[in-house]
Amino acid sequence: MARSPSRTPPSTVEVRLRAAQEAERAATQRVQQASRARLAELLRMPPRERLGHLDDPAVVAPDRVSLRRSLQADLTRPRRRWRPGGRLQALGRRFGAAALHQFLHPAVLGLAGITGVWLYTAWSATPHLAISTQALSSNLIGPDGRVESYTFPARTWVPVERLDAQVAQTRVWYSGQGYGHGTVWRSGLYLSR
Repeated sequence: MARSPSRTPPSTVEVRLRAAQEAERAATQRVQQASRARLAELLRMPPRERLGHLDDPAVVAPDRVSLRRSLQADLTRPRRRWRPGGRLQALGRRFGAAALHQFLHPAVLGLAGITGVWLYTAWSATPHLAISTQALSSNLIGPDGRVESYTFPARTWVPVERLDAQVAQTRVWYSGQGYGHGTVWRSGLYLSR
């Protein structure tokens, strides 16, 4: 039997097939490497510019998916602008809300009310101070009810409990006994307010 000239021996076909498969793998790797390099370039661009390269022929299908996902992430996420006062304002709002929550607690409100009443009582019971412009004489009614003559020297502090049109009600402390109350002429006092 004679061999036909068009047929090559099986060993040569297998060698050629393997060579073609190796060439295909190498070409696929080169295309994938080029696609990854192009994808890296595209990812460095701003999102608006990347939109024009969605159908870039140099990018293979898996890398196009990565490009689309990066666009979705960048375009749906709001851009945050750095404002120097932004963080401080947020911290202030957070602190303010927490402080308001704490101040509205019933125990804090009760304590604030009691403190307010106490401060008002202390303020109203504290006499105003005036300076005597001259020596002022007064008849003081002592804590035991006795009436005594008392003189405030010139340029001294005079505790004033109440001011009327012409006179000022004053008081003097008697050690261990309490306050004695009297009246002096208002014209002899310098009132700072």
